[in-house]
Amino acid sequence: MRLSQIPLLPSSPLQNGYLEASRHGRQPLCGSSEGWGPISPGRYDFTPCFLDVWIAVVAALGIVGGGGAVWYLYSNSPAQPVKKNWHFYAKLITIGALIGTTALQAALQIEYYKGIWAGDFRFWTSIITILSLGVVFYVQYIEHWRSRNANGVVLFYWLFLLIAFAVKLRSLISQQVHREHVAYFAVFCISVGLAALEFILEWLVPKRLSDYDALGDDDECPYEYADIFSVLTFSWMTPMMKRGYKTYLTQDDLWNLRKRDSTRHTADEFGAAWDHELEKKHPSLWLAMFRAFGGPYFRGAVIKTGSDVLNFVQPQLLRLLISFVDSYRTNQPQPIIRGAAIAIAMFVVSVTQTALLHQYFQRSFETGMRIKASLTAAIYSKSTRLSNEGRASKTTGDIVNYMAVDTQRLQDLAQYGQQLWSAPFQIILCMLSLYQLLGWSMFAGVGAMIIMIPLNGWIARIMKSLQKEQMKNKDARTRLMTEILNNMKSIKLYAWTTAFISRLNHIRNDRELKTLRKIGATQAFSNFTWSTTPFLVSCSTFGVFVLTQHRALTTEIVFPALTLFNLLTFPLAILPMVITAIVEASVAVGRITSFLTAEELQEEAVLREDAVDDNGEESVRIREASFTWNRHEERRALHDINFSAHKGELACIVGRVGDGKSSLLQAILGDLWKIKGQVVVRGKTAYVPQQAWVMNASVRENIVFGHRWDPQFYDKTVKACALSDDFSTLPDGDQTEVGERGISLSGGQKARLTLARAVYARADVYLLDDCLSAVDQHVGRHLIDNVLGPKGLLAGKTRVLATNSIPVLMESDLIVLLREGKVLEKGTYDQLIAMKGEIANLIKTALNEDQSGSTSRASESILSEEETVYGMSPGSDEDQDQEEAEAAQENTHLAPLRPGNGTARKSSFNTLRRASTASFKGPRGKVLDEEGGGLKSKQKKEFSEQGKVKWSVYGEYAKVSNLVAVGFYLALLLGSQTASVGGSVWLKGWSEVNQRYGGNPHVGKYIGIYFAFGVGSAALNVVQTLILWIFCSIEASRKLHERMAFAIFRSPMHFFETTPAGRILNRFSSDIYRVDEVLARTFNMLFVNTARAGFTLVIISASTPVFVALILPLGALYLYIQRYYLRTSRELKRLDSISRSPIYAHFQESLSGMSTIRAYNQQKRFELENEWRVDANLRAYYPSISANRWLAVRLELIGSVIILASAGFAIISVASHSGLSAGMVGLAMSYALQITQSLNWIVRQTVDVETNIVSVERVLEYAALPSEAPEIISKNRPPISWPSQGAVSFNNYSTRYREGLDLVLKNINLRIKPHEKIGVVGRTGAGKSSLTMALFRIIEPAEGFVSIDNLNTSTIGLLDLRSRLAIIPQDAALFEGTLRDNLDPGHVHDDTELWSVLEHARLRDHVASMPGKLDAQINEGGSNLSAGQRQLVSLARALLAPSNILVLDEATAAVDVETDAMLQTTLRSSMFRNRTIITIAHRINTILDSDRIIVLDRGTVAEFDSPAELVRRRGLFYELVREANLLGAMDASQS
Repeated sequence: MRLSQIPLLPSSPLQNGYLEASRHGRQPLCGSSEGWGPISPGRYDFTPCFLDVWIAVVAALGIVGGGGAVWYLYSNSPAQPVKKNWHFYAKLITIGALIGTTALQAALQIEYYKGIWAGDFRFWTSIITILSLGVVFYVQYIEHWRSRNANGVVLFYWLFLLIAFAVKLRSLISQQVHREHVAYFAVFCISVGLAALEFILEWLVPKRLSDYDALGDDDECPYEYADIFSVLTFSWMTPMMKRGYKTYLTQDDLWNLRKRDSTRHTADEFGAAWDHELEKKHPSLWLAMFRAFGGPYFRGAVIKTGSDVLNFVQPQLLRLLISFVDSYRTNQPQPIIRGAAIAIAMFVVSVTQTALLHQYFQRSFETGMRIKASLTAAIYSKSTRLSNEGRASKTTGDIVNYMAVDTQRLQDLAQYGQQLWSAPFQIILCMLSLYQLLGWSMFAGVGAMIIMIPLNGWIARIMKSLQKEQMKNKDARTRLMTEILNNMKSIKLYAWTTAFISRLNHIRNDRELKTLRKIGATQAFSNFTWSTTPFLVSCSTFGVFVLTQHRALTTEIVFPALTLFNLLTFPLAILPMVITAIVEASVAVGRITSFLTAEELQEEAVLREDAVDDNGEESVRIREASFTWNRHEERRALHDINFSAHKGELACIVGRVGDGKSSLLQAILGDLWKIKGQVVVRGKTAYVPQQAWVMNASVRENIVFGHRWDPQFYDKTVKACALSDDFSTLPDGDQTEVGERGISLSGGQKARLTLARAVYARADVYLLDDCLSAVDQHVGRHLIDNVLGPKGLLAGKTRVLATNSIPVLMESDLIVLLREGKVLEKGTYDQLIAMKGEIANLIKTALNEDQSGSTSRASESILSEEETVYGMSPGSDEDQDQEEAEAAQENTHLAPLRPGNGTARKSSFNTLRRASTASFKGPRGKVLDEEGGGLKSKQKKEFSEQGKVKWSVYGEYAKVSNLVAVGFYLALLLGSQTASVGGSVWLKGWSEVNQRYGGNPHVGKYIGIYFAFGVGSAALNVVQTLILWIFCSIEASRKLHERMAFAIFRSPMHFFETTPAGRILNRFSSDIYRVDEVLARTFNMLFVNTARAGFTLVIISASTPVFVALILPLGALYLYIQRYYLRTSRELKRLDSISRSPIYAHFQESLSGMSTIRAYNQQKRFELENEWRVDANLRAYYPSISANRWLAVRLELIGSVIILASAGFAIISVASHSGLSAGMVGLAMSYALQITQSLNWIVRQTVDVETNIVSVERVLEYAALPSEAPEIISKNRPPISWPSQGAVSFNNYSTRYREGLDLVLKNINLRIKPHEKIGVVGRTGAGKSSLTMALFRIIEPAEGFVSIDNLNTSTIGLLDLRSRLAIIPQDAALFEGTLRDNLDPGHVHDDTELWSVLEHARLRDHVASMPGKLDAQINEGGSNLSAGQRQLVSLARALLAPSNILVLDEATAAVDVETDAMLQTTLRSSMFRNRTIITIAHRINTILDSDRIIVLDRGTVAEFDSPAELVRRRGLFYELVREANLLGAMDASQS
């Protein structure tokens, strides 16, 4: 068969086919007479030799790439046992067969190219192909064991080989080889078939996995085993998209992170790089980041270069296409195959560019994510080592900002930083292309652009200063809002709502929205410059071109030039943004560097040694040591201390406020800087700080604190710390969630909780900072007996207690008196009493003052000056603990402790086994910012909508925005888009005219009209933006904010108790910000892009009507993809934002408890916890950025199809001589090339609109909150003089705090006569404070009512009621502002009245000395007044109120003895003689002289009579008096 074919018959119709070779006139290495080509001289096709160049190139790449793949597989992937199956054999057999057929082809070629085969390239191509097949065979052989997915090199090899084969096959058919040389053609066809089969086997049939991999990890990220095509198209995201489309995604649906993205891994990499930097004198964070994460980033840069170059190939192809179409008007039309090639090339370029671009994006985003995670971990672990010097200059808020804001800046920079070189590169490419098109006249356009840059810069500067001003306004509003929320109770009690609403509205409407209007106008102007720039550029360029050059301005110049100008706007717009991002990032880098290099704790301050074994051995020793809080200042905290504590002993440290008690404990912990001397601690430490530090977790987690769970000892601890009764009253026992900063516990409970944590830790050395001052006397006694004393749980431990509690001193083994940082006296109790020194005096005065061993608070006010030394920010969260302690009594009803229950346990645990640390099993507490489970104590879960936002929300927003204005806006939008399209159409007409004339007639007319179109479009654009901002958006946000603020002010108190302040603040800050600034912008972008895409489709359809048929299927596909994406992306974004806030919350919490964490040596556990939380956030963040890529790749594919279709249809239409003009094709194509961008934007904006409209929904939700009773009931207003008598009666009154809780007051019947002085007593939680709440209707009655002067208070408005009663609350709420605002926010009273009340409140002198007198500034929370002065301010407020009834919720801990005495005398003075005074007492001695006393017990009135009578009855009151050792005082006062 073969022989009969060898002679090339002369009758052959084809003289120069693929298999022809001649010795004559041939080019080197090519036996064919057509030579190397590449295009054959005789027909529109490649020459035979050139066809094989393609195949040879693929084969060479296969050999090189295959070698690389083999090396990679051997070095990086360990082999695993995988069974061989049919798939494995089928692939290898197919390759074997292919090698065979290729060898057969080579043999045939030797036969055909007689004598010259050795010098013919076509023969060597076959040989190279055989070699490359051998290499690929080997790769596919070893990948069976070493890889879970098909190798990328192999897949690309088969893909390209098939494409090259297909080109060759087409050429062979066109040369009609299948007629002449059947044998070769058949063999070649078999090869093509085998290659296709192999490609399918390798790519689409899944590999057999090893048994280990087959078990697999459900949550493993599919990226790990995705093949190269899946990576390029992001198909590995599809399962997640599908799941998100079917159900709402939750945290459990998310994949685990890839190993290289986990915080552990990135933190280690960064840590290593940073340590390397720290060896230098000036460490650079930039270099550390580059060293740790630079690799993928620079690979991204290479990919980006490729994508940029391809971007500028499109206009060149467009030019070829237009000249192709144009050739059909002449007599030599170009062959159709050339047009097809151009269209396919456009498609391929578009697709490749998409693939490259998104690989680059993915790398940038991953780098950003890694930088943020690693810096977060680095900042956290640094904060565990910060010394006081390091902490002093930085408040907690600042440090949290480093983690929240500065790392975010760096992440943003990583995402867009590449533009810094890429944008100039694009601009240069663009200039070159334009120069090639237009020659020198392109500089006119460039000049126009350059002129616009400073203009835009100037606008940007104005914007920036406006934004800064706006930030100030926002801060002012947020601060005011925070104060309002923190002091809501006081605002309601004082009936000040209207005053505060007007203050809020002033800041909001007169300052914030005014600035916002300016911002809107600037925005409109900047839009104008942006939208005119492309027009000015093209106008000037074409104008100069027409005037200076003698070429005709034809379609094939105009449209490529327009496309290039469009490409140019992006890099020009992005450059200034990147530069500002770099500036911001460098500021952030500076701040983070200064934090990471801040001073750390002194390592050798404390020597830690092993624990001692026997009682009496020394376990803490301080020798001749001096310490300071700040080593850069002279001031020392402690001088020349000598101190030692022994195992099994209790050492007490006493001294006045600010004498250094806490400092001594901190010195033993190693928190202070040691100047000289030595400190030795033997064994583990446990520490109870003065300000109890409680984590936002369950009570049990707070006690166990990372140690192993031991139920028996836990129960013992709880009993000893007197917590069992508390557990029985907490809603969920020890599983109760403690809110932020322990908000649901009272102060005493928090103190005992931290003590329990220390006891449970079973350490060797206990450092207790005044844990008795926050608890009631009888509880204190219990703690002394069961924990601290010689018979307590800790009897065998070393205990160092800083205290002022006298009873404890009697039990202690050593007492040390500190005075101004020096040890003044030390010895046992008896020695010191005998010495008659300072301590003896202290004890004596304390005993006299209360005639008892009651806790002397004379020298210990909880808010001591010491706090200022710790470097806490003034007015930090700590100050609120007291208010919370009391505010929280609602939730905690402590049953009275039975006296003497400590006597049962005599046996003392001499030495307790030490608590071993539990291993870290994932985090404590919640990773999400959501509450779950059926626990009652949880705060109400924040309502977060799942799924689509209802249309009604959009409708509501449009209504609030003013529907007429919205209509105008849409009309103008269409107008401006039509004008801009009109400009392009005019340009097309002009260039066609020029083409016909071969010159440029009527220049002025054409340019003028073109210019008019451009400017008109831009002008409409400005008006549209102005309407949108000023009439729609700002109107809407003003109304929405007003409605929400009003609703919040009118909400009943229980709303604020069940909703964390942060959540409400969030609505007022971030949600309102979105409504103010983001929403309008997003809507605008959405509408503009939708209009653009619509016009594009119209233009393409106008040029080639066939295209209309494609619109429907493409549109359907587009909507389908978009719906998929919308659902998933929305849930992923939600998961991302929900899981972000716990990171910061946990960080803030750890910062405030750092000394505790260090004392228990738990830094590692907390760092792990932080990493865990960051990972939980990244698990949502990574899919959400990948989902964006997934979408973009698919949409750009649709865009590429549109390009292919519009080019293809144009070619078909021209070829069938429809007379389609080149101008029309140019116009359609220049729009088609832009459509991908518009399509992409539309989906992005839809998602953004959806995410941001949620803010409107949340604001509307709060605007519809249920409100309390009306302020004023006009039909029922009390007489002006009411209450003139001041008689109060409770009639069968019961109430609860809120629906679903138990009654706190049950059937109370009380009659209080006018002008009586009444004391209210009872144990914690008996309902004392509830009585006040009931009187002021902060809580409404469940049944019964309160009447004042025989007027039922439930029938009148709240404002009328509350403004006629006076109260001095437990916590004096002071606001930022002047003193006048604080006394009289409504500005109703004049100066003389104010001065007279200040006189009575003993504040006159102090106020007179302040700068500004009545207008003196008060800081937030009143932090520049002492606690006592704050209390006096609230006394002054009470004096201002025109009332005959005064309620005194007695302040316990805040006031020192002298102020207390002053208050008491003022209250007993003539001013108050004819007022009814109701005192809620915590200290019995202050109410012994009342007329009558109400004793409450568990919400009922147990006793109500005069003090003497009650003592005689020997009931509950007698018990309380006896416990306080005041019986003697009673007898004295009666006699």
